[in-house]
Amino acid sequence: MIRGVVFFTVCLLVFGCAKFPEGGGGIFTKRFRFIIRLAAPVNPNYVYIVAINDANDLTGQNGGPIPVVAPPWGNGFVAGKATHFVRYDGFQPNGGYAVFKFADQNLLTYFQTGIPVNFFTPGPEDVRLDFEIDATQLRPNPRDALSIRALQINLLTMDRVPTDPNDPNPKYWDALGNSTEPGSINDYITIDVTGPNIYRNSDLQNEPEGDVSDPSLDMVDWSIEIRTR
Repeated sequence: MIRGVVFFTVCLLVFGCAKFPEGGGGIFTKRFRFIIRLAAPVNPNYVYIVAINDANDLTGQNGGPIPVVAPPWGNGFVAGKATHFVRYDGFQPNGGYAVFKFADQNLLTYFQTGIPVNFFTPGPEDVRLDFEIDATQLRPNPRDALSIRALQINLLTMDRVPTDPNDPNPKYWDALGNSTEPGSINDYITIDVTGPNIYRNSDLQNEPEGDVSDPSLDMVDWSIEIRTR
């Protein structure tokens, strides 16, 4: 983990902060690396979330994370089924990233459990979000972490996180699937994490460009890599 103040300052000034040392930090069970590319640079005033459902549901038929797009807003960012999420915004410490766990099935309460083991903090011109978590950040016991077989994933971008159920103002957002089509709101994906693999938008082709008007919210590409060593 990078803690040197001088290095961190130079890192931010030169190219944004990259914390991807060889092998990463902390215990290694399985690692999940998420890369999201946008049509325009990351806006630090916006919120970017990777929502995760750790239910060992190999089919995904039992549900997964879906975006919150209209009142009543709930938690303001994700509905459906989720157990954890990773949030990036420019107001959080530690490069802008934090890992959270939901405390209830209604997804209304949650608490921070840490930060990604590796991450890249985007600079003013960067269109990429890039971070890596270990499976122990989903299940703290290493033996339990190694037994994770599948995850449901959704990638969410939004200009704000409304929580007032009477808030009538629009929210601009993107998620996996075509955000201009109501039927795509449930387009989370299920990934098999029993072995090394890489899931890519170029293979699944489930995230089109131009389905949200704000290019800093418009996801144009993504990948999820599962590493077992």
